Amino acid sequence: MSIDLDRLRTDFATADLDEADREEALQLLLRDRRPQDADLLRHLLAQETAAHREGWGLSEAMGLAALLLAECGREEDVWTLWEAKNASFDTMAGLDGFLLFPAGIAGTTAHVIAAEHPERNDLMAYMSEYLEYEKLTDEDIREHLAGLRSYYEN
Repeated sequence: MSIDLDRLRTDFATADLDEADREEALQLLLRDRRPQDADLLRHLLAQETAAHREGWGLSEAMGLAALLLAECGREEDVWTLWEAKNASFDTMAGLDGFLLFPAGIAGTTAHVIAAEHPERNDLMAYMSEYLEYEKLTDEDIREHLAGLRSYYEN
């Protein structure tokens, strides 16, 4: 099946995408991501997360979906990204922690601290340890995202 991205953008909630279709959609979004695509990207990452709970490894599509959602820059997406990272042992190891700062360090951290989310303490502990270990700045995160984007574009 060839993905019609414009149609998918308007009707993704009812689309039943298999692994190959999700990967094709993500490749199209890599080349033509728009600000209004955040809901579609959340949906695609949720589907990838569900698939990864049942299998081994880390697919290119999972990494790409996480990158594209992180690039949207919305602090609330930290929860979807955290869920993806926690899908399995392989996703915990394979999805880099810098993806968990979609709105930068200060913005994302403030959002997590203020949230009444059941995973707040676990996520905050992970973020704190990650930042302490990596000594990241917002510029480092932007560079990591750009490098990851370059990887997927080649």
